[in-house]
Amino acid sequence: MARSKTAGGVLGGVINALAGGGMFAVAKSGFDHLDPFHLVSARFAVAALVFVALLAMKEGIGALRFDGRILKIWWLGTIGFAGFNLFVYVGLQTIPSQSSALVIATMPALTVLAIWARSKKRPHAATLGFVALALFGVALVLGNGNPLSVVTGGVGFGGLLTLVGAAGWVIYSTGAAAHFPEWSPLRYTTLTCLLGTVSILVLTAFSSLAGWIPSTEFEDYTASWWQILYMAIPASVIAMLGWFTAIRDLGPANGALFVNLVPVTAFVVQAFLGHVPTGPEIAGICLVLGALIASNFHSRRRTAKAAAAAGQPQPIDSIPVPTGK
Repeated sequence: MARSKTAGGVLGGVINALAGGGMFAVAKSGFDHLDPFHLVSARFAVAALVFVALLAMKEGIGALRFDGRILKIWWLGTIGFAGFNLFVYVGLQTIPSQSSALVIATMPALTVLAIWARSKKRPHAATLGFVALALFGVALVLGNGNPLSVVTGGVGFGGLLTLVGAAGWVIYSTGAAAHFPEWSPLRYTTLTCLLGTVSILVLTAFSSLAGWIPSTEFEDYTASWWQILYMAIPASVIAMLGWFTAIRDLGPANGALFVNLVPVTAFVVQAFLGHVPTGPEIAGICLVLGALIASNFHSRRRTAKAAAAAGQPQPIDSIPVPTGK
């Protein structure tokens, strides 16, 4: 059973990386017709409806109730969906898509820190080491061989916005375990996505009326139909279900490490579009993959030891999140 759960978590993490990794290049191509605000609005207007339909079919209409916690759900949905996507998409306007994907790869480190802050328990030293190794690989790529350039202005304002968005997503996703442990991943995702989408639409309408973003016509949406559909279905519905499956079955710290595969997917997509990876990029990607594999191997060994010694406290790497019902 444990092995089956681990396999399901790994599969979910890989699906999330493959489905989400192509999002950056697709979104950037969508900017030819839609600004980030209107593109995000269209994406989640579609995705939210799909999530609602899936939840109603799987768990029944009753699962659409907010159980008197609508403000908490709305707040987390706004941080996760509006905060993450708007910051990342606006940042994507000024940095390459593969660089944006690499900044997103800081999520495992941010997740470990968020769990540490919430639980007041220091993560295992090896977990911190693997996170640091993965971050070094990311910095190696972003700095084109000079990791220090990342902290001396090499990433730029677009990278900073992306990092803020990534932090918002970590707060949102770890909030499932902290505030809604009895809910399934699908229910938590659906209700937060629904209210987060309301926030996105309100922010987009207000920004448009204020003249901060360009106005759009119906033709702008039809010209970007395939980008919207890709980001709504594979990059949103499929990727998010994979994300929460990995988090649920592997624990937040190890499940989030699969985010490091997102930039690998992004680089493969860019390679097909004509980008030739440099030596530092290849070295950085290898470090990221090495950290991912080593961390999950280490986690499995610790889990096996914990199972053999019944009664020991659960390691921080395996803090539970909602289980499917």
